Amino acid sequence: MARKSVKVNVNPDVMKWARVSAGLEYDDVAKRLNVSTSTIEEWEWVQGTKKPTLTTLEKLATFYKRPLAVFFLPAPPEEPPMPTDFRVLPGKQRRPLSREARLAIRRARRVQALATELMGMEGAKGEQIANIGGVSLSDDPEITASREREGIALTVDDQSSFGSSYKAFDKWREALESFNIVVYQTRIPPEEARGFSLLDHMLPTIVVSISDAIAARIFTLFHEYAHLLLGVSGICIPNESSHDDHDDADIQEIERFCNHFAGAFLVPRHALETDENARLIAHQSDIDDSCLNEMARRFKVSKQVVLRRLLICEFISRRRYMDKLEELLTHERLQRPGFGLRPSKRCVLENGKLFASLVLEARERELITHSDLADYLSINLKHMGEVEALLRK
Repeated sequence: MARKSVKVNVNPDVMKWARVSAGLEYDDVAKRLNVSTSTIEEWEWVQGTKKPTLTTLEKLATFYKRPLAVFFLPAPPEEPPMPTDFRVLPGKQRRPLSREARLAIRRARRVQALATELMGMEGAKGEQIANIGGVSLSDDPEITASREREGIALTVDDQSSFGSSYKAFDKWREALESFNIVVYQTRIPPEEARGFSLLDHMLPTIVVSISDAIAARIFTLFHEYAHLLLGVSGICIPNESSHDDHDDADIQEIERFCNHFAGAFLVPRHALETDENARLIAHQSDIDDSCLNEMARRFKVSKQVVLRRLLICEFISRRRYMDKLEELLTHERLQRPGFGLRPSKRCVLENGKLFASLVLEARERELITHSDLADYLSINLKHMGEVEALLRK
């Protein structure tokens, strides 16, 4: 015990970096360690006289989700910059990323780096592994969405036949994973961020908040896919209805494109033009909920997405759109899925089949250890048989 109470010389810049990168304030750390904020501040001062003990550093390593060894570095390590912050909702101000969100981004970057490395073990080195093209903001999002849908080769009839929105998400995810895009789900408060995209490895990565409603997750999936096509990483709160309130014109243009693309991809114009319920709504003075519900069920999207597409494709006026949107937003409720799942199901749900399969294949070829496997997938080895069974489905 005496050894652990010895004061340790740590670079104050490293102490500050570890706290700030975890999204924590002085008060957060002081409360966790039961010390004064002035003590935390002095640890981070260049001329500070107070030094943490080894025991304290071990507690901080746990709280910051960093290895203990990081505190003994001579300087803060270089890390990729945070993705561009595209988050905004109508009438609301962007808020700083929380500890939970920052940890989600760090975890996703680790999954991305591991997937890139494991894919490299398969012999693909030196160039982008993902099979995706590129677009620009000058492209028509309707035409772009139609072209991308042809490449994925799931028809509107296929989409309608999916048993549920959860099944639809799984099918869309598998389609994107077939392009070697990592799709990862993790817990982020949806009001803070619904998803983000990462492009700084050979394997582009889409991250979706598993805490969000399933229809919103489907929309986020293709909003972030549009970010990948544009070659712009971002942290987003995709808005299924509109996105016109950002004070940065460039960000507003990018988000508007990505929202338009996602809506056009999921509810193609040609399918809308032949939809019986869409034609009925076009001739109604008040938008019938049963028609809207049926279209949302058919396309496996939210009613907001359907409503926006009806506006864009000129089935309804802006006044009718705004009146119905206000009604939908008043009754909007978040779903909190994912609780009570078996560990094997949660593993596949979060990591996706692409990453989980890469890890299992690497273990079978003895390129990684059983301990690595458990670490990479965040699962106890006793559940691996069930994971393998789920991946074979």
